[in-house]
Amino acid sequence: MHANQIARGGMMTGVSVALLYIATFLSIASWAACMLIGFIPELFFLTGQKKTGYLVYAATSVLSLFLLPDKVIAVLYAGLFGLYTVLRFLFERIPSRVLRWVCKLIFGNIWVLIVLWCIRTGFLPNFPIQSDFTALIVFIAGNLILIYYDLCLSRIFPGLRGLAQRLQNNSFK
Repeated sequence: MHANQIARGGMMTGVSVALLYIATFLSIASWAACMLIGFIPELFFLTGQKKTGYLVYAATSVLSLFLLPDKVIAVLYAGLFGLYTVLRFLFERIPSRVLRWVCKLIFGNIWVLIVLWCIRTGFLPNFPIQSDFTALIVFIAGNLILIYYDLCLSRIFPGLRGLAQRLQNNSFK
C-alpha cells in the first residue's frame, strides 16, 4: 500500500465520519445519508484498491461508534450500509448469479430478522408490531427494499467509476 493510498483513505474516512456526524441531526434523512456514505469504500474497490476500501470501512465504523452521539446511525453504517457495500463487492466475485443473490438475500434476511426481534423485544419502541401479519409485511418489505437497493447499486457503481479514477489520478483541480 502506497502513502498516497493511505492519505486518500484517511481523508475519505474523515469525510465519512464528519458526514455521519451531520447525519445524526437530520432525523429521517439520516438513513439516506448512511446509504450514501456507504458508497465511499466502493470508490476504492472500483480502482482496484481493495485494502484501502476495507480499511476505510473499518476505520469509519470504529470511529463512528466512538464519536457519534447517535449510536443508531453508527450501527446502521457499520452493520448494514457500509458492510453491505463491502460484502456486495465480495459477492460480485461469485461466478453464479443465483448464488450471488442467495448470499445477498441471506444477509438481508438476517438484518430483517434482527430488526423484527428488536421491535418485538422493545429495543425499537417507535415501531410497534401487534400481529404476525404485520411482521410478515415488514419481512416482505425488507426483502423488497434490499432487492431495490441492490439494483440501484448495480446502476450507481459503474457510474462512480469515473469519479474513482479521478480520485486515483489526482485530477481534482
